[in-house]
Amino acid sequence: MSEKRMLVALAHPDDESFGSGALLAKYTAEGTDVYYICATLGDRGTIAPEYLERYGSVAATRDAELNCAAEVLGLKHVYKFGYRDSGMMGSPDNDDPSCLWQADEDEVTERIVAVIREVKPQVVLTFDPFGAYGHPDHIYMHRVTTRAFHAAGDATQFPDAGPAYQPQKLYYTNISRAFIRVGIWNARLRFQNPRQLGVNKDIDLVQILDKVPPAHVRINVGPYMHIGEQASRCHASQGGGLRGFLPPRLRRILFRYQTLTRAFPPPPTDKIIEHDLFEGIT
Repeated sequence: MSEKRMLVALAHPDDESFGSGALLAKYTAEGTDVYYICATLGDRGTIAPEYLERYGSVAATRDAELNCAAEVLGLKHVYKFGYRDSGMMGSPDNDDPSCLWQADEDEVTERIVAVIREVKPQVVLTFDPFGAYGHPDHIYMHRVTTRAFHAAGDATQFPDAGPAYQPQKLYYTNISRAFIRVGIWNARLRFQNPRQLGVNKDIDLVQILDKVPPAHVRINVGPYMHIGEQASRCHASQGGGLRGFLPPRLRRILFRYQTLTRAFPPPPTDKIIEHDLFEGIT
């Protein structure tokens, strides 16, 4: 087990790559053990027929793509919780009793607590309160991971999930405002609706821009961008990520630095105060 350990708790196959691939690649390359919780099968939405012919189902396709990305990024282990994808907010998929949105929060929180107590990460990373772009599974994972972070160190909570262990730092994903603005401009330039982007037309960049939380961390991930992009290409059924719509030179400018929100310890300001997730770790 490495001296530095990070747990990333997100919702779908591709969340680890599209938003944070270069960041995770940086830390694994530097010797950090990075563990990933993927809460759902990612089995909603539409994919091209050739993927169904090859893998047989949307879920099997997404699983194969996740395995590909995990290998590219050098993840130590992927914990697959296996809930059904809940679809976008307000869709009938939200009511499926087997989807993550309908899952018992105590149950999912305990599963995350068990992983925390098993791998003992100093750093935990999950979604911001809006869930990046308002996806119910992202919002759900924000809630339960935040709760699990604070419960893991309390032996009276979830005693069957292993001996208590308290991670030191909790971070939330943070989408670059510059990227969102460029994305809106680029969509309009291509005669696309910036409120309906992505393979499933469920990405609203205008709303996302309004919901971006403060950034407290700014990390240079430039040397690892090519690895993050390679991992994103693993998710071919999902279009390889929104970044692919931008020219390579512009991508290098926009994504050289990754920003994050520090949730715990509470930051003293809404300005950049860190350049490494393990700053101050004892």
